[in-house]
Amino acid sequence: MGCFLRKIFILLLGIAIFLPVTAFAGPGRTGAQILNLGGGARARALGDAFSAMSGDVTTSLWNPSGLADMPESKLRSGKEAAQASMFYTDYSAPFGEAGEGLYYTFLSGAMPLGDMGTIGATLQMQGQGTIAVTTDSPDVLREESLGTNFAVTFSYADRISESLSAGINGKMIRMVLGRESGSSYAVDLGMQYLLPIDLVPTTVGVAIQNVGPGISFIDENQADPLPRFLRVGTSMDLYRGRYLHLRLVSGITAYIDKLAENEDELAVDLERLNAEREEKLTREQLLSDRGVGIRAFEWRHLQKNLGLEYWIANLLALRVGYKSEPGINLPDLTDYFTYGIGVRVYLFNVDLTYGPRFGPSRERLIEATGMIIF
Repeated sequence: MGCFLRKIFILLLGIAIFLPVTAFAGPGRTGAQILNLGGGARARALGDAFSAMSGDVTTSLWNPSGLADMPESKLRSGKEAAQASMFYTDYSAPFGEAGEGLYYTFLSGAMPLGDMGTIGATLQMQGQGTIAVTTDSPDVLREESLGTNFAVTFSYADRISESLSAGINGKMIRMVLGRESGSSYAVDLGMQYLLPIDLVPTTVGVAIQNVGPGISFIDENQADPLPRFLRVGTSMDLYRGRYLHLRLVSGITAYIDKLAENEDELAVDLERLNAEREEKLTREQLLSDRGVGIRAFEWRHLQKNLGLEYWIANLLALRVGYKSEPGINLPDLTDYFTYGIGVRVYLFNVDLTYGPRFGPSRERLIEATGMIIF
C-alpha cells in the first residue's frame, strides 16, 4: 500500500505544481476563508505550528500525513485505536450584539486500517452571523442570516517507509453569501520525514494545501482563488523520559495563491499608485509588496509559528505558542502568544486554549477541543 500511495502522491504533486501556473490573482487575496481557520485547541496553543505533528486526528487540517501514525494504544478488544474530535470557537462574545451567530466548529474522525493505512473525515462549519435589514430609515425590518459555510474533507495516509509517511486530502467546499452560494473542491498533499538524528529525534513536515479551482458566487470569470498554502515545519523531542516529555515545534507558512498577476491590471494599478507618490514604485516592487509568485517566500510574507509542549505522566500537558501573521500588526506583544492545557483521562482528551485578545472589547478567545480514542 505504501508503494501505491507513493505513486498517487507523486502524480497529484505534479498536478499541484504544474496545473495552476497559468492562474492569475488580482490585488485582493482569496475566497473560501473557512479554509484559513485550521483548528484544534492543541494546535492553537502551540501557535499553529502543527505541520510536523502526528498521531492526532486534527493533523488532517494541517498536514494529512500526520494521520499515518495514530496512537499505538489498544483496547481490550485488541482493535487498533481510532479517534474522534470536536472543536468549537465562539466569536460572538468579543463583538457583543454585532457578533451574534459568529462561530467556527469542526467534527473530525480517523480510523487506522492496519497495513492499509489510515482513513479520516472532517466537517468544518463557519457561522457568519446575521445582518439587520433596513430601508431608507434606520428602523430594522428584520434580521437576516448570512448563512453557514461548509467544508468536507476526506483523508488517507500511510507510511511509505520506516521514516517517511504521506497523506492526501480531498475537499468539497460550499460558501454562502446571503442568498448567493458558490462551491469548489481542493486537494491537500503532505509528507513527514523522521531525520536520522538519535540525540534529538526530529520530524520535518511539508504540506501543500487547497490546490483547486477558484470559487465564485455569480460570475465564474470573477472567481476568487482558494487560499493555497505551503507549510513547512519541524517537531523536536527535546526530552522524553518515563513520565515527562518535552517537545518543541516550529513552522512557516507561505501563501502561494498568487502565482501571477494580470499584466493589464498590474499596469493600471501601478499607474494609479504612482500618481500620488513622489518616489515611484517599480513593477518589481509592486509584485514584491503583493507577494506574487516566488516573492511569497520573502520573510515578511511568511507566517511564523513556534510552540512548546510539556507532558507530565502522559496525563497533563502544558502548552505555549507564538504566531506572527503577515499583514496583521497586533497592538501588544502578548497578542502574538497563545497558551493552553490538555488533560487526558483514560479514553478522553480535553484541550483548552487561550488565544490573543480579539474584537473591539479586546477579549481573549477561548477555544476547546474534546477528543475520544475508541
